[in-house]
Amino acid sequence: MRFPYARRVVPAASVILLITSCGTGTGTGTGAHSGTGPSSAAVSRTPQAPKPFTEDELAARSLTSQDLPDHKVEEAFQGAVVSSDKPECRDLATVLLGGAMTGTLGQVHTTATKGVTATKVSLHSWSGTKAGSVLADVKAGGQACGGGFTAVGTDKVKISKVVAAPATGGDESVAYSAEQEQDGEKSSIEVVVVRQGTTTATFTARSTSGAAERPTAVVTAQVEKLH
Repeated sequence: MRFPYARRVVPAASVILLITSCGTGTGTGTGAHSGTGPSSAAVSRTPQAPKPFTEDELAARSLTSQDLPDHKVEEAFQGAVVSSDKPECRDLATVLLGGAMTGTLGQVHTTATKGVTATKVSLHSWSGTKAGSVLADVKAGGQACGGGFTAVGTDKVKISKVVAAPATGGDESVAYSAEQEQDGEKSSIEVVVVRQGTTTATFTARSTSGAAERPTAVVTAQVEKLH
């Protein structure tokens, strides 16, 4: 099994300066009430939508070897645009293959490897409610495409089965275990998609030998950095 997206190790020190200059990306209304008495007390503050992260802010929140000392953390490529023989499976195919997502405000990609399992982590920042729509589209694909489909990215891959897996973390999340066939070889894929505010984090775990392990530790470490 090939891992075409690894590029170079990301040192922990390279992001410290960025971390110190970034805000949390969230906030609530702080306007003062006017008037006195019950009518003033009845005025409620409406929470503002979280401010989307810029690409630099995403980079400051991406994983480093300091976050996962038992993993090898590398910078990764964006990945190719993915298509499918079944249009309803395209969004699911994209996350299973670690493919490109378009229309983002910023994106950062890393790979965390431990043993024979490499997990590609893709952070995407979205405007408005788009992050929620991305997760909804992946869920719809999971419901419609469990019986399998063919995905085409850098390579042509046959996904023979997709089943839901346990998922936790962030404001909402979804996970799937899939079986694939490529170049006559069968292997497994574990994928988790998490929405935290206006950011989505996609975790695609593949193995060079045997079944891929669920990227639980990678998901936990990355979601903590998105708060």
